[in-house]
Amino acid sequence: MDNFGSWFSAVVRQRLLFTIVVLVILGVFLFLGVVVVSGLLGLNTAAEAMGHFSSISHRIHDLTFASLLGTAGVGMLAQLRTPSKNAAGQLMALIPWIALVLVIPLTNYWVAPGAGFVIVATAFLGGLTLSAVMFHPTGRDLFSSFRTSRMDRMMLALVIIAAGPLLALASTNIGLQRTVTNNHFAAGHYGFMAALSFTIIGVGCLASLRPDGWRLTAWVAGLLPALLGLASLVYQEVDSSLGPVSALAAITWGVVFVAAAELSKDAKGATHPQTTSDWTQPN
Repeated sequence: MDNFGSWFSAVVRQRLLFTIVVLVILGVFLFLGVVVVSGLLGLNTAAEAMGHFSSISHRIHDLTFASLLGTAGVGMLAQLRTPSKNAAGQLMALIPWIALVLVIPLTNYWVAPGAGFVIVATAFLGGLTLSAVMFHPTGRDLFSSFRTSRMDRMMLALVIIAAGPLLALASTNIGLQRTVTNNHFAAGHYGFMAALSFTIIGVGCLASLRPDGWRLTAWVAGLLPALLGLASLVYQEVDSSLGPVSALAAITWGVVFVAAAELSKDAKGATHPQTTSDWTQPN
């Protein structure tokens, strides 16, 4: 009986910590979302003074920033209900932070005037997201649905095809962040573009492996390049806008990737630990 009580107490504590971490992360994302929307509507004087969100010249970079946060936010939002069925979403939430951690040293981003806030925010939100992984109700079973038999080869082939242009885009923007000295450099915008390229590849690979909850990641992987392509067609003269051909290619790839995911059969061996309850043994 004492062993059961100790086990139950540990389970409750782990689930409580997980819930708190998820709510804190979503609360921060909600605040940032209000900042972005108010800036776009011209209601945020601070953002307007910096030229962000209210300035057309930053429109592509604003979308990139929102896409990185949105990818992480959607992944965490999926954890509010049956996280045991959304392992893919939890892992997807980590990918933008991993991309930013990779980009910061590659671009020497710490020399940019606005680097402090981004580095602190990346460390804070990335650390919280990693904590959510550690406290996840599925415990060690979070990775149990990763099996070779579940992988979709068509989706993976599409990611490999897109990886070339995306890595080239990342390389170009890493070079710009290291060498150009303008207001985009100061805000780290070129670094964000590189991080988005890595994020699309990472989320696409995750979706191709089809762990539990993979369809959400497939839609995100398709929407990210499609939105960038659409914005590039609307704002063709804005810095970092893709050329018309590249923009149409990005939109097409996104649509094809989502279509391939929707036409794919359900992954074999789906595992949903404790489908009626997400309380499980602690790590």
